[in-house]
Amino acid sequence: MKLSINKDFLLDELSRASKIIEVKSFNPALLGIYIEASFDKLTIISANTLTSFKSELNNENSDLIIEQPGRILVKPKFILELLRKLDSDFVTLSTFGENELEIITEKSSLKVSILNVEDFPLLGFIEKGVELSINPYEFKSTLNQTINSINMYNQKVVLAGMNLKIKDNKISFITTDLFRVSLKEIVLNDNTNEEVDIIIPYKTLTELSKLIDNVKDFKIIIHDGNATFKLDNDLLQSVLIEGRYPNVYSAFPMTHEIKLELNAKSILKVLNRFELTTESNITSVVNLEIKQSEIILKTNVAEAAKYEEKFTDYKYEGNVNLNINFNTKYLIEAIRTFDDQLINLTFNSQNKPVLITGVQKRDLKQVVLPTYA
Repeated sequence: MKLSINKDFLLDELSRASKIIEVKSFNPALLGIYIEASFDKLTIISANTLTSFKSELNNENSDLIIEQPGRILVKPKFILELLRKLDSDFVTLSTFGENELEIITEKSSLKVSILNVEDFPLLGFIEKGVELSINPYEFKSTLNQTINSINMYNQKVVLAGMNLKIKDNKISFITTDLFRVSLKEIVLNDNTNEEVDIIIPYKTLTELSKLIDNVKDFKIIIHDGNATFKLDNDLLQSVLIEGRYPNVYSAFPMTHEIKLELNAKSILKVLNRFELTTESNITSVVNLEIKQSEIILKTNVAEAAKYEEKFTDYKYEGNVNLNINFNTKYLIEAIRTFDDQLINLTFNSQNKPVLITGVQKRDLKQVVLPTYA
């Protein structure tokens, strides 16, 4: 194999491919990146036990010139380190026999050992199925707003991912760990009669969050037991979690006894002072004593520390007082997803969850269950 290519484009795609490699993979071949040069394109593939990544470069998008086709399997560490430090605009990749790859510039060369390319698994990428086009920025924002409610180690396997549903031309993203629930809804621009109900693994979501920055065209292609995420010219394919996601809509209260309106950042500044941890790394519980004119917040950490503060910057709707406890970390993470928005917190009783929504935009809902002090 011998080819020349724009260094920056090669570096970018190799970096993206390397992000899904598992350092502790039981299969040594999956520690490498598969690179195949055909007559008109360069294909880059990496994989782990759950997901596969594929990128294609050609003369138009990377100034690629292939002198001799071929394929190799190589660990990316030294190649990435060198490419990041090189000043050259172009590099030449050339193999010697079956064991060595040389990266050449006008003034330098690096030789690295290569793996047995025959050991890399044969992977197929599916690009046909139910196709959804989503604004990549909105999808990244949705991930940030909902991913905290997933426990990837949950004994209930279906809860170790995000439930994506499509119905009535609306896409819903749902996550829960049974202590909190996140729901984000987006109206699709293109009318569709398709109904979808899938569960995307947590690990796939974290990999997507690393790859989606600066992407202009983002699509999800759903097919039997798998989903392919198209990020401009790159593909990330993932196995889906089998099973039925629980119906969490009943967790969202329809009525309320108390409704508060306040700025998310204002209450976060206060709550952050209550996020104290014990020596055994257990998160504190915050007690809210809610009245019409003030909220008194208290915490008591394993008898070692006590803190109390008043908060008055809110509007109150209701005619009762309430004393309720929450896991401080869960409450902070839920409110933080609203950035600097005005939000509503609605309560019913000390045993019922709080519902958090935006005052103006109500496409995002967060529910946090109360706890005991």
